[in-house]
Amino acid sequence: MHESDGGGKAGGNCLGVLNKILAFLSRYAPQAMAGGIFLGLLMPGLALQLRPYLAEAVWGLLFLAMVRIEFRDVVERMRRPMLVIALVTWMLVITPLLMTLILMGVDLRPGLEAALILTAASSSLFSTPTLGIMFGLDGALLLIVLVITTLLVPITLPLVALTLLGFDMGADPFAMMGRMSALVLSSAAAAIVTRKLMGGPRVERSGTFFDSVAVVLLIGFAIGIMDGVTDRLIGDPAYIVFVAAISFVVYAGMMAASYVVFIYAVPGAGRRASISAGFISGTRNLAIILAVLPASVDPDVPLFFAVGQFPIYIMPIVLKPVFRRLLR
Repeated sequence: MHESDGGGKAGGNCLGVLNKILAFLSRYAPQAMAGGIFLGLLMPGLALQLRPYLAEAVWGLLFLAMVRIEFRDVVERMRRPMLVIALVTWMLVITPLLMTLILMGVDLRPGLEAALILTAASSSLFSTPTLGIMFGLDGALLLIVLVITTLLVPITLPLVALTLLGFDMGADPFAMMGRMSALVLSSAAAAIVTRKLMGGPRVERSGTFFDSVAVVLLIGFAIGIMDGVTDRLIGDPAYIVFVAAISFVVYAGMMAASYVVFIYAVPGAGRRASISAGFISGTRNLAIILAVLPASVDPDVPLFFAVGQFPIYIMPIVLKPVFRRLLR
């Protein structure tokens, strides 16, 4: 009897500690994500071990984003598709062209220029809807644009590479689209089933838990993507710092430019949707490109995609209070 009571108390204590840890991660998500980047740099052995699981982390992040979205909101958003069409066109067509024009007046290494153009042509980061929900942004809009850009980028990105850069990415666009479609559709199906079994109200009550799991996956992804960066940092620290500085400028620049364009030039966008458009335009999926680059590509290209994780993981610390103030 006493043993049973003791076991129950111990279990209750463990559950209480776990809930406190999860609540802490949810509350300090941006800080925890930034810590993952530096942990990956300080522990290259751990980064090497986690790198093979990046695809699983991406699937989990997409699932967690979709399970938090009420699909009726998605349907309602698609009844007014002009904003979605404008944002997808802006991300996949206009921003790479603008980046190419800007780089004509800048003297950078060819590999770094190629990386910047490919970044501007990439799809949305898989964690964007999850983070957007945490920040109070338009989750339905972010999710729709994420899915559409993810499905289209296997076609548009190789065209950008060939047209603007003159090199073959070494990947079959239809095979690439098939893999991405399977990733998106399987996570969507899992999210729909989970939401059906749990019910909308219970999903909403579990928001802190879902956010915390997403943060854990983001930390693991941050550690794994840092594999190999530590050696480059030790070998040429000045250049790594230079590349990191450029990645922050590009991240913030695309975000600010997109917000300005949508708030002033897109009729009916509104402040919340325009901030969401800016956020998703700045957070591009570099891991997708990294996975399909040919082995002969300039080493500055994969280097930028790895270092480009710095603003993605660090800037949310700054953006969270800014977004909340703008949305107040």
